[in-house]
Amino acid sequence: MEKQIMDLLNAGIGLFQSGKEGIDKAKSQLEVTYNELVSKGASDNSEDSVKIRQSVDKILTDIKEFSSVAGKNYDETRTKIAENFNKITEEIKAKMPEGKIESVKAKINEVAESIKKSGSASGKA
Repeated sequence: MEKQIMDLLNAGIGLFQSGKEGIDKAKSQLEVTYNELVSKGASDNSEDSVKIRQSVDKILTDIKEFSSVAGKNYDETRTKIAENFNKITEEIKAKMPEGKIESVKAKINEVAESIKKSGSASGKA
C-alpha cells in the first residue's frame, strides 16, 4: 500500500514536471518568435517605417511631458496624445501593406497554436 501511494505521488510529480516543461518550452518559443519579429522590424528602415517610429517617439514624448506636468493643461495634453495616437494608427493602416499585416497576424496565430499544442500535449503526459 505504501509503495502504491509513493508511486502515485511520483506519477503526480512527473505529470506536474511535464506540464511545467511544456509551458517553459512554449514560453521559450514565444520569446524566440517575438525576438525574430523585433529584429525584422528593427532592420526595416523604409520611409514608412521611419515615419511610424517618429510618430511613436512623438507619442512617447507627449506622454512623458504629460506625466511631468501632472494635471497642468491636462485636457490639452490628453487631446494631443489622443490625436497623435489616432494619427499613427491611420498611418500604420495606410502605409503597411495588407499582406504584411496578415503575415504578422498569421505568425501570432501560429505561436498561439503552438502554445495550445504544448499545453495540451503536456496535459496528456
